Amino acid sequence: MSLLLSSAALSLLAGLIVWITGRRDPAESPMLTLGSLMTLLALPLLALLPKVTLELSTLPLPDSPAASAPTLHSIALIWVGGMIFFTLRILVDWGGLRQFRAESIPSNDSVVSQVLRECRSQLGLRRRVGIHIHPQTPTPLVAGLFRPVIYLPQDCNRWEQDTLRMVLMHELGHVARHDLWTNLAARCACVVYWFNPLVWWLRRKLVAQCEFACDARVIAAGTNPGNYASALCDMAESSALPASAMAMAGRAPLRARIERVVRCRSKGHPFIVAAALLLTVSASLGLSVVRLSPAQSGMSLQGIGNDSLSTLYSPEELFLRSTARAFPLD
Repeated sequence: MSLLLSSAALSLLAGLIVWITGRRDPAESPMLTLGSLMTLLALPLLALLPKVTLELSTLPLPDSPAASAPTLHSIALIWVGGMIFFTLRILVDWGGLRQFRAESIPSNDSVVSQVLRECRSQLGLRRRVGIHIHPQTPTPLVAGLFRPVIYLPQDCNRWEQDTLRMVLMHELGHVARHDLWTNLAARCACVVYWFNPLVWWLRRKLVAQCEFACDARVIAAGTNPGNYASALCDMAESSALPASAMAMAGRAPLRARIERVVRCRSKGHPFIVAAALLLTVSASLGLSVVRLSPAQSGMSLQGIGNDSLSTLYSPEELFLRSTARAFPLD
């Protein structure tokens, strides 16, 4: 039960911090959002740390009935059942991705291969990335944790070379930034805290921030912002895409991305993100390690000696209590 309360409090704090830092610029660094989700993932392990009990000087309150064992057992069963359900969804998505890959064919276009090598060299990416053509994908996307593959639509051979360069630069940016692993970590956090809508919101925010970051890389490589915004609009499609993939015009808000590309806002101060992340991690440690306990009341009569009784009652009260009849009606 304490883990539920701690995760709810931490997700509320993390969501508030991410929302505040993103009000001025929605493309704020995704490190804060990712750090918050990773801290939530580590929260069950942090709960195993030794506890530090802090006594609070409060008035004695009547003991509240603790949650019964059957209630806690039911909550645990519901929690584990939800985790199993969403874990199965991830496995189904991976199976669908394998089928998606089997339906594609490797690209043998020399122009695509040449542009891919140039983009990899410009990004300093040494990792090998494949290019596949898929007849049913409406927008370019990249998928594959260990063997990343960029999937292009069937009509990509009619694209201009500048458009192809923008597309490959964006998708290779996801590989260079390890965004596929980031997406997996966010999905794992949603599996553990499937009942918490703030965790799902943090994941959507993280995916959008990764898209913003890759857009910024494309613009920094010398791409004309207007041309890139036009390419985003042309490739935006509302269709079902693999949940484990990162699409060029997928789940991130397209309008905000275009505004960001056209306006070319400067990034926020990194020390603000670092301070907010430090605050989130410190709060998680505090929720995991510190245990608040009311101060022991002196009104309890168990184990109280004569010296303690003399401090609680006057001599007259002690005399009356000692000489009182146990059964006054006899």
